[in-house]
Amino acid sequence: MKKLLTIGVTLAAVLSLAACGNSSKGTDNGGKTTTASKAKTSTAKSSSKKATSEGKKVTNGQLLKVGEWMNDSTQGTMKLAKISTINKPFTTGSYTLTLTDYKLFEVTPKDDDQKKLASDLFGVSAGVTTPYYEAQVQYSVKNAGTEEVQFNGVKSILTSAGTQLDLNGGLVDQGMGEAVAAGATKTTAFMAIIPTAEKDTLKKLTINFDSFCNTTDFSDVGTLPATTIELP
Repeated sequence: MKKLLTIGVTLAAVLSLAACGNSSKGTDNGGKTTTASKAKTSTAKSSSKKATSEGKKVTNGQLLKVGEWMNDSTQGTMKLAKISTINKPFTTGSYTLTLTDYKLFEVTPKDDDQKKLASDLFGVSAGVTTPYYEAQVQYSVKNAGTEEVQFNGVKSILTSAGTQLDLNGGLVDQGMGEAVAAGATKTTAFMAIIPTAEKDTLKKLTINFDSFCNTTDFSDVGTLPATTIELP
């Protein structure tokens, strides 16, 4: 039995990938979400390099197309490198976790303070590179039971090359310790720092889940099996 604490508000805010920009020029993606039709891995070329960059800047909402970018006040310049829809559900007992979509971001910190912040948040003792690469998998947890349940999060992920990323280094799960009311669904995400040397060969992630537990005595009520997802 165990009780896991939720990630703090500050951490969640820093890692939010739907932040707003501060420029009136660019694309407004406010209110838009990732869908299968939008999960494309290529974009059209432009004859004007400057115009292309300006046209791909997002000032509000999420990055939804490869090449779109935004300036984040805590992480630096974030550019969407890859995106795909997963929509893969897994069920144990009355609880269903659905992996919804995947994104890979190229993040360029503007200074050493932002690099240190990323290193500290993700527990990367060797520090992050410039740029560094951040994978995000969004997922939802549905509780079809009659009592509140707590999801203890993702324990670790393995890259195509066999590199393990976990809560001791490289992985942050915003869903860890989330309580889900009876009949409710919560949407959240986990993020991981992908080794720069692996960014072009990352074709799959193996995800190892922790357990669900009740919120009375925190005894386990089910665990999902490990799963592998294919990436673009």
